[in-house]
Amino acid sequence: MHLFRILFFYEWRHFRAARGLVLLCCLLLATGLYGIYYGTTEIERQRQHLANLPELTRRNVDELKVKFPGPADAGDIGYYHSTFAMHHPDRWAALSLGLRDVNPSYVKLRLLGLQNQLYATDNTNPMKVLSGNFDLAFVLVYLLPLLIIALCFNLLSSEREEGILVVLLAQPVRPAVVVGAKLAFRLVVVLGLAGLLSVVGMLWAQVPLDGRVIMWLSLTVLYCLFWFGVSLVVTALQRPSAVNAVALLGVWLLLVVLVPSLLNLSVATARPVPQGIALTIKQREEIHGGWDRPKTETMNRFFALYPQWRDTATIRERFVWRWYYAFQHLGDLAVAPQAAAYAHGLQQRYDLVEQLNLLSPAINAQTSFNALAGTDLPTHLQFQRSATRFHDSLRAFYYPFLFGKVEFTHADYAREPTHSFTSQPELPTLYRGLVKLLLSVAAVYGLGAVLWRVRPIIPR
Repeated sequence: MHLFRILFFYEWRHFRAARGLVLLCCLLLATGLYGIYYGTTEIERQRQHLANLPELTRRNVDELKVKFPGPADAGDIGYYHSTFAMHHPDRWAALSLGLRDVNPSYVKLRLLGLQNQLYATDNTNPMKVLSGNFDLAFVLVYLLPLLIIALCFNLLSSEREEGILVVLLAQPVRPAVVVGAKLAFRLVVVLGLAGLLSVVGMLWAQVPLDGRVIMWLSLTVLYCLFWFGVSLVVTALQRPSAVNAVALLGVWLLLVVLVPSLLNLSVATARPVPQGIALTIKQREEIHGGWDRPKTETMNRFFALYPQWRDTATIRERFVWRWYYAFQHLGDLAVAPQAAAYAHGLQQRYDLVEQLNLLSPAINAQTSFNALAGTDLPTHLQFQRSATRFHDSLRAFYYPFLFGKVEFTHADYAREPTHSFTSQPELPTLYRGLVKLLLSVAAVYGLGAVLWRVRPIIPR
């Protein structure tokens, strides 16, 4: 143990003298802090935007009260009045933005057909979407392995190339102690940086101090251990430093870039998703065709679904609101199978990636961080389902006015349903991610142990 401490202290002195490595650690620390700043700023921007939506709804109501100063037809109110289904982020989302940069955080809804409104989003710069957002999870998953590679590519090869290894092993010291001390020091440096960034991020984002703190730190530690294991395997091959560096960078490119790309391509081929544009076109055709169909046909189809309104008066006018909203809803129902197939296809793709991400610890770690923060695809699909239920509640609120010919008064605005949805962690995905990372760590260290046994250190 005394010899281990001497070697550990020697590594500290060597690290302190290597200004390039110190600078690299400081650079990673700076990028991590920027990732925390960007993530918290983006989530705060979304929160502020969501906080302003009730005010927009209130202004819309005030305008309608001016436009319709007395009791009004509920059809007019349903057409002009807009409200919002809001997807509030969890505080952990600031550390792992996930899909919140590409999926809308709210849906603007009226009493019209749902599907067009559900998938309507604000225009986004495609180059920004392509490059993605820069958060703490990105730093930990994609940049931290590069620091580990920079620290470990010459774990023993530099001593061998400088002739120090021969002298070192001539002393009464086992090679395992030398490798262990070198690896332990680098592990302390990397885990110290990752832990510091994680703690700063948690404090900055003001996350709740629950079990997810342990889960986040466990994911971070296991992911770092995996990359140290990869470095240990490459070191066991006892190749020159340049070869080690190229090999480690090749593994990084393979696991972080190539495998995810091939996995995405294969999953898209294996689980095709119906085109959303076909759904939109069919709904519009169905709704536009409603103008030309006999009103009796439309209403009979609607009454088959809602028999409680069958006793309402026969429509004799050229236009009446209850007929208009009836064929709007029938347009939604006409594309309901395609909408369900689209959502199901997305979920199937996610499930397949989640099954295969054992092939890439980087994807596994990113998926797990997103699941922990509630910023993954299943959470977004849950929000869409909640928005659909909210639209159903709006229809249920307005139908008595429309079919009972009840006038809509100013007091009725306050009784209109409201919506709020807050992200929740996907704990099953998170637990599976931890287990798969643990298996990856065990596999790589097992391989390293075998290589060190069959290829003993030769101080040539």
